[in-house]
Amino acid sequence: MRSAPASPATGTRAAAAGPAPRHRFTALLPVIALYVLAAAFGLLVARRPPWSGDTGVHLAVLEQFGRNLHDPPDPMTGVTEPGSVYYTPFTLLQALGFRFGGLDAWTVFRISAVVDALLVASGMHHFVRRLSRAPAAPLCALVAVVLVYGTQLLTWSGVYGLASLGLTLYYPSTFALGITLHLWGVLAYALGGGRGWWPYPVAAVLGADVLLDHQFTALGAGFGAVALLVAHLRELTLRRGLALAGAAVGAAVLVAAWPYFSLMSLFGGTGALDAIHRPLYRTMFDLYGLGLLVGVPALVLRFHRKRTDPLVLLALLSAVPVGYGLLTGAYAWGRAWPMLLLAGQIAAGIELATVLSNGTRTARLYAGALAVTVFVVGGWTQAGVADLGARIPANVAARMQVKHSWGDYRWLARELPAGTRILADTYHAKRMAPAYRIYPVASVYPEPWLAGDQRRRTDAATMLDPATPPARRAALLRAYRVRWLVAYPSHAARLRAAGLHLTPVAHSPLYPRDGLYRIG
Repeated sequence: MRSAPASPATGTRAAAAGPAPRHRFTALLPVIALYVLAAAFGLLVARRPPWSGDTGVHLAVLEQFGRNLHDPPDPMTGVTEPGSVYYTPFTLLQALGFRFGGLDAWTVFRISAVVDALLVASGMHHFVRRLSRAPAAPLCALVAVVLVYGTQLLTWSGVYGLASLGLTLYYPSTFALGITLHLWGVLAYALGGGRGWWPYPVAAVLGADVLLDHQFTALGAGFGAVALLVAHLRELTLRRGLALAGAAVGAAVLVAAWPYFSLMSLFGGTGALDAIHRPLYRTMFDLYGLGLLVGVPALVLRFHRKRTDPLVLLALLSAVPVGYGLLTGAYAWGRAWPMLLLAGQIAAGIELATVLSNGTRTARLYAGALAVTVFVVGGWTQAGVADLGARIPANVAARMQVKHSWGDYRWLARELPAGTRILADTYHAKRMAPAYRIYPVASVYPEPWLAGDQRRRTDAATMLDPATPPARRAALLRAYRVRWLVAYPSHAARLRAAGLHLTPVAHSPLYPRDGLYRIG
């Protein structure tokens, strides 16, 4: 029996319905890739978390916070004065896992690495989908953020290049980036006419968290919030404006209620940080040139379409502190560089995804070829992150700007009990000893929120200066109860020649020039 032919209407409906599931799956592929790549990177870092840069600081924070949730001492010096900016909501979560979860510090860091990687990916997805309907836009934006910087590697807390994230993925700054992106996503939803009142208390909590977790990231988060507000100013109703004001007040209340430090203690102290941030302004084109070459044209395109585009406004606002630091020598403001680049990187990623989704065949080919070229050039700078997965030969590693893990400093913990105060004069002792609760007289970094920080730094320098009169040095050693010195042999010899009695005790197997000496 022959079936009746389908009607034209039925055929049309079938044709329309047929490709829909395939189209939906195709649209999901970039989203799946976004989260799979983020999880893979998080697991790669978690497999062998590196110790480099500020890792010793964060280990010290976790060791102190996990052991004393009520009133933890300063993690770098052991000083019991209250109020350390290192004790944040993020580090509190880590400390709770350390204390009540039965986890060691490195396991906490491994979990944090995976969580932070997924948080940043989900934040990028959340925010970028408010700016573009192109399915690949969040993925392209994130790839641009982690690969498109410069030809000279920059690995700092709060810098979002792939190699930098390989060292800092479990730091508060990375968590703060993920929260910032989610904050912008919530604000974009609310300002764009989103229903309900839930975005406003959520924005208050997210904003307070960023401000407490990482103040340099919070500066950019605030710029982004202002940019979104200006971009939607014409759509702003009185009720929505009052709700936003309430969210801002709520965030301020939460920050003021935080028991571990006062944000006011940071004001006026940034000058002490300028010297260590000077490298952010050296060889600027080498550090940021590729990001600027790619990001600025993308921002110009968005500006031509809409004068109040939020990414354009974010870039302009972030350029203000960057320029101020350059002109005045207040180099700590250079920490706004990553947020300035982020605006252009996201814009470039969105433009690429838009062309790949809606452009002509020729446009897609040209855009794809250009993107591959840029990602390869930028990716080579970040390629040293591959060392996390497999050891790279030394001759190749030098060309790839690999940042190797420092190993550990447990040799010192075998010689000295926790709580010992030392006079530290080597690069690694200053940065690694506090992780074992062995405290230098002064922190390796300025701590303007800590009373007496400058005096401690001056006294430490005085004790280490061979020209200091022996009586003055002896008085300071007694005042700080210091009986141990970690120094290079050459400096120890100069101090001996100046009359300080030193007995060699041990030296680091990884850093043989780091020697431990008993004083007196």
